Amino acid sequence: MSSWRDSGTGWKRRAVPVALLSLLGGPVETKTLLRFVRPMMADKEWVVHQGLGWFLREAWKRDPAPVEQFLAEWKDAAPRLIFQYATEKMTADQKARYRRSAGAKAPAGRKDSRVKNR
Repeated sequence: MSSWRDSGTGWKRRAVPVALLSLLGGPVETKTLLRFVRPMMADKEWVVHQGLGWFLREAWKRDPAPVEQFLAEWKDAAPRLIFQYATEKMTADQKARYRRSAGAKAPAGRKDSRVKNR
């Protein structure tokens, strides 16, 4: 699946974290899975953001500590949609830890395939 992380198709890249859902709670450690998706955190496609957020939410339910550390590391650099999905089941206080820091800029150059002409 590592070749899919760099695919020219956002839907194929989205399939990577979605496929990893089946490995959660199995023999592969959460930290290993997080290392695998790390290069995808700067992806520009919203469909990939959705897949990553879904994966992170489910990983957090099973093994919160490494996912929380991962989210804290990326809170100022990754697209907000990832965090919207990833923190969906968290309390308001838990979600607050992953808000962008004051003065942090949003990632530049978002490519949104949903919008054709703006």
